[in-house]
Amino acid sequence: MAVVVGGSMAGLLSARVLADHFEKVLVLERDSLPEAPTARRCVPQGTHVHVMLDAGHRLLERFFPGLLQELQAQGAGLIDSSRDVAWHHFGVWKTRDTSGLPLLVCTRPFLEWSVLRRVRALPNVEVREGCSVEGLLTDASRSRVTGVRLRTAGGEAPLEAALVVEATGRGSRAPQWLEAMGLERPEEEQVHVDLAYTTRLYEPPARFQGEWKVLMQYPCPPASWRSGFISSVEGGRWIVTLNGYFGDHPPTEDEGFLAFARSLRQPDLHAYLREARPLGPLTTHKVKDTRWRHYERLARFPEHWAIVGDAVCAFNPVFGQGMSVAARGAALLDDCLHEQARRAPGTLEGVARRFRKRLPDIIRLPWFMGTSLDLQYPQALGRRWPGLGVVQWYIRRLMERTSRDAAVHHQFNRVLHLQTGLGAVLQPTVAVPVLADGVRALFVPLGERANTDRRPEPRPSRPP
Repeated sequence: MAVVVGGSMAGLLSARVLADHFEKVLVLERDSLPEAPTARRCVPQGTHVHVMLDAGHRLLERFFPGLLQELQAQGAGLIDSSRDVAWHHFGVWKTRDTSGLPLLVCTRPFLEWSVLRRVRALPNVEVREGCSVEGLLTDASRSRVTGVRLRTAGGEAPLEAALVVEATGRGSRAPQWLEAMGLERPEEEQVHVDLAYTTRLYEPPARFQGEWKVLMQYPCPPASWRSGFISSVEGGRWIVTLNGYFGDHPPTEDEGFLAFARSLRQPDLHAYLREARPLGPLTTHKVKDTRWRHYERLARFPEHWAIVGDAVCAFNPVFGQGMSVAARGAALLDDCLHEQARRAPGTLEGVARRFRKRLPDIIRLPWFMGTSLDLQYPQALGRRWPGLGVVQWYIRRLMERTSRDAAVHHQFNRVLHLQTGLGAVLQPTVAVPVLADGVRALFVPLGERANTDRRPEPRPSRPP
């Protein structure tokens, strides 16, 4: 039997792949899981804007064939990440050409509930609610995890398992459990941003004619750090989220929320919002830092124990990477188990170690992108490695170029959607115009080099 600790998206996707390799999979969740697409107490970030990047939703369809069609039939959007998105960032509006890179947009409770229903329908998966894991069981040498110590309303009891997957998110107690075994805690890489985001659902104003499916107004670092997002979601609604770094947090009362929207560098979001009808309360969530726990660097780590999702690396939610990286982590776990079945059928020795060592290959790119952007702010506390300033200069020029060069924007989107690596934005067809713009920036103001103020309309689709 395999045990998954935590019914998060990372946990549910892990349970899905484990179902192909074990006779029984048991998901242990301390919360009460919903019978409808509603927010959960133990997922405080669940009410806010979420997206599933191209790499993520492709894996969703692989894990659950037909899920995307089902989500769309119930109102979710699978939109073009360039043509359908009006995006202002680094002081410029990006081009809106057809990219061929779909973006899944819906509320997180709706997506999570749909995945939960699919996982519960698997014949060899049991989801057990209202129980918490207090620690791990190990062999006498503490070199192998053999199960968990489970607490329910009836008390605490041991539960044996051939493999334990930890998916309890930012609150993971894995470092403490390692210490309890006499092992070292992992090194932690952190960037402190003191972020908060405030969200509400709205009915779009009557004048809205579908000019975009998502409106994103990111800041222009280091001068500004407020941002705002409107995303079309199921039910013909909007979900609106405002963000602020470094303690400059969006208010949770109506007048202050609108004033915060009005303070953004472009007026578009506020203009739409003041005509939209609120459909519920304002909710807020705070994120003090982004954090990567480097379990892969530990010299000693018990076998038969894998840690996934935010329990390993908690990204800045502003960049929408978390769920897609969690999906890729589940796919990696699947790959490691298939590889083990070919190498040494009937044993799990080495699976968790290979997974732990390979997981950074999935995390490294989105972590690099997010932290490189956050560390442009002097207020952000984190390690600034040699050469970071050069990288940030190139990122700024790249972002400015996306305002008028659809080809450059497309390559940037491929990296953003985890389709490819950084080489896509360093190849000559991208680097040469970006560097040329860097030279022009020495002499020509941004407003003369890029579209800074006029929200672009989507360009006509290219012929097939």
